[in-house]
Amino acid sequence: MWRSVAFFVGLCVQGVFPASLFGQAMFHSGIMELVDDRGAFPFGVASGDPRQEQVVIWTKVLPKNVAERVEVRWEMARDTQMTDLAASGTFWTDSSSAFTVHVTATGLNEGSTYFYRFSALGSTSPIGRTRTAHRNPENLRFAVASCANLPAGFFNGYALIAQQRDIDAVVHLGDYIYEYGSRGEVLRSHIPPNEIIGLSDYRSRYAQYRLDTDLMEAHRLHPFIVIWDDHENANNSHRNGADNHQPNEGDWELRKAVSKKAYFEWMPVENPESQSIVRSFNYGGLADIFMLEGRLERSDPLPNFQHPSLNDTSRTMLGHAQTDWLTEGLKASKAKWRIIGNNVMFAAMDFGKFAKDRQRNMDGWDGYPANRNRIFDTLEVHGIKDNIVITGDIHTAWGMELTRDPYDRDVYHRRKHKGVFGAEFVAHSISSKNLDEMRGKLVARIGATYTRSAKRNPHLRFVNLMDHGYMLLELSSEKATSTWVFSKTLKKPTLRTKRPVRWHIMHGGDRLKRGK
Repeated sequence: MWRSVAFFVGLCVQGVFPASLFGQAMFHSGIMELVDDRGAFPFGVASGDPRQEQVVIWTKVLPKNVAERVEVRWEMARDTQMTDLAASGTFWTDSSSAFTVHVTATGLNEGSTYFYRFSALGSTSPIGRTRTAHRNPENLRFAVASCANLPAGFFNGYALIAQQRDIDAVVHLGDYIYEYGSRGEVLRSHIPPNEIIGLSDYRSRYAQYRLDTDLMEAHRLHPFIVIWDDHENANNSHRNGADNHQPNEGDWELRKAVSKKAYFEWMPVENPESQSIVRSFNYGGLADIFMLEGRLERSDPLPNFQHPSLNDTSRTMLGHAQTDWLTEGLKASKAKWRIIGNNVMFAAMDFGKFAKDRQRNMDGWDGYPANRNRIFDTLEVHGIKDNIVITGDIHTAWGMELTRDPYDRDVYHRRKHKGVFGAEFVAHSISSKNLDEMRGKLVARIGATYTRSAKRNPHLRFVNLMDHGYMLLELSSEKATSTWVFSKTLKKPTLRTKRPVRWHIMHGGDRLKRGK
C-alpha cells in the first residue's frame, strides 16, 4: 500500500498524472438527479475510528456552486438537544475532495455516547450518534458486516444493525461497494450503469450506496471501523493488477489511486490523508483490535495449490512491514482477546472435489501459507492464545477453530483441543450472492455438509452457504461469542429475520461450542 502511494505521488510530480486529476468531476448525472432536492447534506452523517478520548465525524456538503470553498461548522454534544456542547469548530472544504468533511473530535470522555451535527450554506445536517471506546469495559459488542452488492438485494442487514442500541461499533470488513456495471436482472441498478474506472465513477458509486436509507441510518447511529477488500477497486485485486482490470481499462496504478481517493473521501477514518487502513484499537484490558490491509500489498496470486512457488517466503499477503507490525502488536498485547479484522479467509480450508478447480482458495490465505505461518510462529513461540480472526469476502457464514494445520493430527486434534489458538468467525454478506443463488439450494446444502465433514475439515464447526445478514461479536472476560443474524429476504425492505446461530469459545479454552 505504501509503495503504491509513493509511486502515484512520484508520477504526479513527473507530470504523468496531472495534479488537476483529483479535482475534476464530482458525480454522474444520475446521482445529481437523486440529490437535487435533498439540501446541503444529502448523504447524511457518519462517525468512525472510536478511541477513548476521540472519534472521527464525517459528512459531505453539496453547494450549488462547486467552484466555491465552503465553511462547515460542527458541534458535538452530550444530549440530543445539542445544548450541552462537548466540542465544536469549523472545517473548510472544496471540490478537490468532493466537499468532504473529516473532523477528529478530541478531548472526549471514554466510553461515552455523544451526538453531533454540521451546518453550512444555511442548512443543518441530521443529528448523528456516536460513542468513544471504553478504557476498561466489562463487555463489548460489535456488529460485523461485509459484501453489500446493491443490485443483488435490499440492505436489510444494515437496517437490522441500525436497530441495535447497545453496540460499541460496526466493523466493516470490505466490499462496501462493487465496481461492476449492471448485469442482467437486478432489483436495483448501479449508477453509473457501466463498470467504474475513473474518479467520478467511484465517487458516484459510493454516493449511490450512501443514499440507501438503511446504510445511511446505520452510519448515523453507530461509529464504523472499516477496511476495504477487493471490490472497492476491482475484483481479486493485488499489488500488480486484478482479475477485473483489463489492459483496455487503463493504468492499474491510476485506477488504484482514484479508487483509494474516493474511499478515503467517503469513509469516517482518522488521518485520511495517510491513505492507510492499517491501524489498531484498544478497549482496555478486554480487547485489542488489529485491522489489516490484505489486498494491495499482496504478491500476485498463484494459479493453483500445486504451484512450486506456493511456500516461497518472499510471497506475502500483507507485505513484510505490515506483517512485522501485526506480530509485534500481538506480542505486546495484554488484553484478554486479540481481534484481527481480516479481508479473506485465514484458516486452511479444503473444499474438495465438489469445488473442482477451487479445491483450495488461492485468493485467501491458503494461497500465502508462508506469511500465515509467520503469524502462527509468533502465536506458538510466545504462547499467545485467545485470538479471534473476523473475516468477510466469501459472502457466507463460517465458524472454525484457529490452528496452524488442521489436517495434521500431530499439530491439531479436534477432540483433545490440541494446537488451537482461538477461532475464526466469517461474516456472511449483506446482500452479495451466495451459493444457493448461484447454483441452487440443493447444491448449497450438499456443499455445506460436504465441506463441514470432520474428515475433510476437522476444525470447521459451522457453515451456512445460503443466508445474508450480519454477524454480532460479543466479548467478555469469560468468552467470545459470534451470532450470525439472518435476514428473512432481500427482495423487499424488511426487519424480519430467521433463527440466529451462535457459537462461542471460552477464554483460555480451545474448543468452539454451539450456543451462548
